[in-house]
Amino acid sequence: MDFIVGTWSFCYDAIKQGEEMFRNQTNCMDTIEKTINYIEEDELYGPCIVGRGGPPNSAGYREYDAALMDGATLRFGAVTALRGIPNAVSVARAVMERSPHSMLSGEGAGLFAKGQGFISRETPTPQNTQVPGGGHDTLGVIAVGQDRNLAVGVSTSGAPGKHPGRVGDSALPGGGLYANPQGAACCSGDGDEILKFCPSFHIVHLISQGRSPQDACEEVVQNIYRQNKHMEIAVIAADIKGQYGACSTVQSWTDPLTQKQYPGFPYVIWSKDLSCPEIKVAPTIS
Repeated sequence: MDFIVGTWSFCYDAIKQGEEMFRNQTNCMDTIEKTINYIEEDELYGPCIVGRGGPPNSAGYREYDAALMDGATLRFGAVTALRGIPNAVSVARAVMERSPHSMLSGEGAGLFAKGQGFISRETPTPQNTQVPGGGHDTLGVIAVGQDRNLAVGVSTSGAPGKHPGRVGDSALPGGGLYANPQGAACCSGDGDEILKFCPSFHIVHLISQGRSPQDACEEVVQNIYRQNKHMEIAVIAADIKGQYGACSTVQSWTDPLTQKQYPGFPYVIWSKDLSCPEIKVAPTIS
């Protein structure tokens, strides 16, 4: 890999533990899947609203949304409202690579996953929708290979206490993520509002027109903020030139695992030239 960008400071350990693999890894999809799996499969990350420990919906079940997109080919795979299978990004990849479809949802996503050997271990849980530490709702990862190919992936257990079957922006192409041969982007925040603006598509479109990822992120977030000053959104982006960017409307954020407070949206960057990943805070539009 050339470099990796991830949303929120809680993805630091997932990126840190994969450093050696990244230096020798050439497949962007493998990199993204393994990084996201690290968090999805550890219930300690539940307060981050991702994976096995994430909060249940109003019926007491966990339903996951996840997606992957390859920039070079525009191949896309997603699952939404996938019940009881926390490594949802792997199911999304299976949809992309082993089915004629691009997205499967609800019961159909579950049937497909079980047919591919994924195991559901879900039983109803108490409906405690309180998320300690103000955790956030989408893990997003962008990987850029040394061959300048790039890809993006996302995973979430969705809004705490959501209605069964609710789907936010995360797994929707153009909304929660997007990639083309020039760039990739993903976002996190209020999914019911974000999906109205297709921010990831707009960011990548600007990158394709020659804008830097940072400029593209800032322009899109600023345009959204003009229309909805109460919406929370955080975005990251990267291009094939090796540039990356981030922006948000987040004023402050407390990592639910470390309790460290950040003056804005913290994201993680790793590159082959860094000795270890770095946590950066994105510019805030307000």
